[in-house]
Amino acid sequence: KSAIAAALIICTVRGFLLNFGVYYATRAMLGVPFGWSYPTIFITCFCSVYALVIAVTKDLPDVQGDLQNNIDTFATRYGVGTVSWAATAALLMNYGAAVAWILSPAGSAFHPRRLLLAHGLLAMLLVRGARRLHVTGYSQEGLKAYYRLIWALFYSEYFLFPFV
Repeated sequence: KSAIAAALIICTVRGFLLNFGVYYATRAMLGVPFGWSYPTIFITCFCSVYALVIAVTKDLPDVQGDLQNNIDTFATRYGVGTVSWAATAALLMNYGAAVAWILSPAGSAFHPRRLLLAHGLLAMLLVRGARRLHVTGYSQEGLKAYYRLIWALFYSEYFLFPFV
């Protein structure tokens, strides 16, 4: 019933528990002592932002039905255009934060060129997807394609993680 509570729960499970929690639970089960890992902290933070955006944008394709049934979501409250552009901006800032990791003391834990190239490419795909959504006039098909793109970009992070 609460869009905010739902978003926070999704963010906690998909962002924090799935990354940080599983990694450290596995280490504990294997008897490996606890130790901070910059890559694990990075993927946890990065994917938590993505999970929050996914939680907020999950209702974009359903906005018409939600409006008809008086279901309060971010999309019904603020409109699909506003929510999709805010989501795009949040994810672009997330990609910018990935660059900041390289410049931080944790930067030595990463391959800077790979991280820059990969996240730059993913950011460009995101911008292209947001523009396509805008060009469709936020049509049902455009909203579905945009939401699928967000999921594809999210999962691509797990594919890239061992290489960056």
